[in-house]
Amino acid sequence: MRTLLAAIWICASTPAALAQSYAISGHAGYLQEWEMKAHLVKTAGNTSEDIDGPVTLRHVGLCSVNGVEEKSGALQLSVSRSGVEGTLTMADDTCHIKAAAASPAYTGLLNCRNGEGVPIQLSIGPEDPTRKDAVAAAK
Repeated sequence: MRTLLAAIWICASTPAALAQSYAISGHAGYLQEWEMKAHLVKTAGNTSEDIDGPVTLRHVGLCSVNGVEEKSGALQLSVSRSGVEGTLTMADDTCHIKAAAASPAYTGLLNCRNGEGVPIQLSIGPEDPTRKDAVAAAK
């Protein structure tokens, strides 16, 4: 009984420790011209882990006429052993992501209103809790 009460007390006194956050990095595009970075927070699911949060896409291709282009949006993913599936929502489009698990990253396709079958590659790892921007994004 003491052990159970101690575990409840520890969990109640450190709610930030219960929220798991993940760093997402990757590339999208036929020439991998869009760099993706996201800081997502986990919500529990039955057979998968659902993670969501803000994402930034940065055009890193050679054809940037007016300088670096950046887009922001929201990323929602369901991660399972077989892969990831989810939605990338931006101001001008909503895209469906489906990628299979491959070592060391997930590879698949991004289907948007403005483009079907766009290659995507994502790496998902635990967030570094010492980073200030990671802590702020998780809140």
